[in-house]
Amino acid sequence: MDENISKRDVWADVFFADGEEPTVSYRTGMVVYEESLVAGRFVGRGWNGSGYISFIYGRIDPSRHAAPQAFWLEIDGQLLASDWAWGGFEKRTEPSGELHAVVTLRHTVRPVTVAVHTKLDGTAILTRWLEITNTGERPAALGTCGTWSGVLEVMTDWHTYTDASGQALYSLGCFDSSHWAREGDFRWHDLPASGYRIDGRYRRYRHRHPWFILRNNALGTHFIGQLAWSGGYSIEVDQWVEGRNEAVGVSVEESILSFRAGPDAPAPQRVIAPGETTASPEMHLGLTFGDFDTAVQAMHDHLRRSVFLPQARGRGSWVLSAIGPEIEMTPEQVIHSIDCAAEFGAEIFFIDAGWYAPPGGDWGETGDWTPNRDRFPDGIEPFRERVHEKGMLWGLWMEPERFGPNTEIFQRHPDWILRAYDGSEVHGMLNLAIPEVARWMEEQIVRVIEDNGLDFFRLDFNTHGVGRNERDGFVESHFWRYYETLYAIYDRLRARFPDVIFENCAGGGGRTDIGLVRRFCHTWVTDHLRAPRSFSITNGMTMVLPPERISRVYNGSGRLTGEFDFQSRLLLFVLPHFSLFKPPGADWNPHELARLKHLVGLYKEFVRPIMDSGRMYHHTPAVSGMEAQGWGVLEMASRDRTRGICGVFQLSAPLGPEYLLRLRGLDAGRRYRVTFENTGQTCEIDGFVLMKQGITIRLEGALTSELLICEAI
Repeated sequence: MDENISKRDVWADVFFADGEEPTVSYRTGMVVYEESLVAGRFVGRGWNGSGYISFIYGRIDPSRHAAPQAFWLEIDGQLLASDWAWGGFEKRTEPSGELHAVVTLRHTVRPVTVAVHTKLDGTAILTRWLEITNTGERPAALGTCGTWSGVLEVMTDWHTYTDASGQALYSLGCFDSSHWAREGDFRWHDLPASGYRIDGRYRRYRHRHPWFILRNNALGTHFIGQLAWSGGYSIEVDQWVEGRNEAVGVSVEESILSFRAGPDAPAPQRVIAPGETTASPEMHLGLTFGDFDTAVQAMHDHLRRSVFLPQARGRGSWVLSAIGPEIEMTPEQVIHSIDCAAEFGAEIFFIDAGWYAPPGGDWGETGDWTPNRDRFPDGIEPFRERVHEKGMLWGLWMEPERFGPNTEIFQRHPDWILRAYDGSEVHGMLNLAIPEVARWMEEQIVRVIEDNGLDFFRLDFNTHGVGRNERDGFVESHFWRYYETLYAIYDRLRARFPDVIFENCAGGGGRTDIGLVRRFCHTWVTDHLRAPRSFSITNGMTMVLPPERISRVYNGSGRLTGEFDFQSRLLLFVLPHFSLFKPPGADWNPHELARLKHLVGLYKEFVRPIMDSGRMYHHTPAVSGMEAQGWGVLEMASRDRTRGICGVFQLSAPLGPEYLLRLRGLDAGRRYRVTFENTGQTCEIDGFVLMKQGITIRLEGALTSELLICEAI
């Protein structure tokens, strides 16, 4: 549990009412969610953010809805939405402090038992997953699986709330694009009186984080959810507007809001052997009153408190640098890059892709995880020694989930390759459904870490596709079994190497979901570096993940657009990564080096101490255009409101030279010393003025910025 969050703020309870319709009321903070077994159906009974159990009125009547079930499960072609019998209820407190409730249900037609798990940690977010057991004597084919589903909300005469404003009742927020270099592309969409679906990694491409936020424009509430899953996924939201006669002569118009979220792939997604139990991906879902950032901060608190593993070496938020295949790596170039990194203040240096390949090679040699002696005649030990001499931590890149055609392992085991539904190779991916393959991959990671004395391990994964396995007479999608295996591998590796800093990367932002990131110290979120899209990516990704779990780079490509300060200041809101500043033999640009050292010092001394528990504020959550236009504003403030930073960014196609900034993370009753980084000027301003009246920021041109540093006095 996050020690930065006061224990007095943590309260959760599960109230179980037995009887003809067993009902469970989950309470965490001020959020209440309820569900019951009614006439053989396990159904959601409604949410509220006001803290009360709906034992008098307000519970949703499941008989009036087509799909009220609290989870969605299809096995052997049958939707198991009914015919459930109560199998028991238990609750316990975990060592972490979370309250854990389990409802067990037995199906009376199919030989299936489901354990519905729910964890509560005192935040506004609940964690839900299913354990599905095949109690029969034959394999069971699991088709569609919605970890969580049902009716979220019913509003009567809803139009009376919105007629004056002309707004839609609901606005759905998500990342629009699933493509590389469009990560974090956040947009609001008016929810139509029909279904709306968010897909990724199967029906869409992979660079889209599996999450959503749903705003009730009439009542001021936000549902916010994330699916902890690295495979194909689908999140469906449906608004059904219905007119009915409540009584003779009385017309009532209702809006019924329902949803379903879970893994998505060709059926069957998982074949369950007789007596076997498999677990669905976790869904993290909650409800808040207030603004957008209230919901985002609730999710961040939940992830910090209950989802992510503790940081290696007792801390996070490192300053990183690297050398990779953007240039031809030679021993001289690597030594030069190490020295440059140490000079500006980097704390971790690693060699990215290519250390195992001969000059000019890369992908074809992926899988032979030994330093290539044609590229590095003396091996990589001299680099590790120099990194340590310079006081930095040492690391290597690896992409262990696939192998190239030029490798020894490929020649010996072409049968280890994952195959698509048409029989073709899935980009050289290993088939982790084969136990021997999974063991070999884990052994290679262990060997690379131990043989090379790694302090830092970078995982990459540059592929996309849907594979298949033949099992028990079924053609099974690869996703479910693949990620069961992969997650277990990294659980073991983190336990085996507690001091190694594990960084996740997937061709940029291909696997930023919390299912994988929870097992790592932080994640790379994009390979795209150029402004102004660099703002929209940082802006969006800090909505779904806390800033201390995000890493971004600024190097040669990033300098093609945007001033140095514009680009580098964005890295104050994540883990900063800098590289490739000058060729060997060239002098530093003294102005550039001074700015770089200043920024790294500011990060280490002022930002890092507040980052692990700090609150993010997105003043401009949705920016228009593929190349973001107008103004962009990001703020990070300490939890005690004594200090904070705010970056104001003039994006492309400026709307004007002035922006009225009202800070959000400060204390209206305090006085602050405010530094304007562009001029270095400092003044003292009351928090009330900074928050309520605001100050005007003037930026004359596109792709410029201002940074405000606020500290209570």
